[in-house]
Amino acid sequence: MKSASIDRMGDNPTPRDRRFWIALVILCAIGAAAAAQRIVVLASEPPAGVFEVAGLDAHFAAKIRMTLLHIVPSLLFVLLVPLQFVRSLRLRHSRFHRWTGRLVMGLGIVIGTSSLLLSASPVGGIVEATATVLFGCLFLFSLGNAWWHIRNRRVELHREWVTRMVAIALGVATTRPIMAAFFATSRLTGLTPEQFFGPAMWLGFVLTCLVGEAWIRYARSRTAHTRSETKAVSYQINGAAPTATVARCVHNPGGMQMTKGR
Repeated sequence: MKSASIDRMGDNPTPRDRRFWIALVILCAIGAAAAAQRIVVLASEPPAGVFEVAGLDAHFAAKIRMTLLHIVPSLLFVLLVPLQFVRSLRLRHSRFHRWTGRLVMGLGIVIGTSSLLLSASPVGGIVEATATVLFGCLFLFSLGNAWWHIRNRRVELHREWVTRMVAIALGVATTRPIMAAFFATSRLTGLTPEQFFGPAMWLGFVLTCLVGEAWIRYARSRTAHTRSETKAVSYQINGAAPTATVARCVHNPGGMQMTKGR
């Protein structure tokens, strides 16, 4: 298939690819740690501690079922998402890639729906609620588009919408270091969680979505460049003029076979 051929020709990672992977793994690790920590806190006796932290624990404990419905699938989501971006896994174990992708989308439906329900009583009031409702809807919209395009075998558009979906989901992980900075400086600023949770949510979502869109643009340009190289190699092998033939890549167990069609 053409998409598989292009993937195989782009196996050599660039420095930008490595930076993308580092950012993806770090954000997934932050998200997994945050979800696991919240699960542990909800499952244990509330410890004596800082009043602000105790207040947050009480806030989530008051709606423990809905909170667990959101964070348990979120934990599984961030553990599985990196696998969807492993090119070698996508090519050599396509069935596993498809089934994990279906599981990720199923988890995404639960995560997106529960986030909207939790937005009814957020820590940061209306500012946080507007962020979580807007990006929760965008998350579900991206998920729906990713599903629709793969059902219609539009693989590249599917990947773009998956990237948008993941960027929105990891926006929550981006908020964690931002919130940590607010907590660390709260004695100087006098800000409470109710005051800084909303701005932290907006910053996290917007920053991560901008990075996701930048990655999509980069991936488009790289795919276009790889296609042009594929056609150039085909013209050289077949000895045909560019205006006379259109190259097509056909993958077979022995490697890459170049054919031409009028």
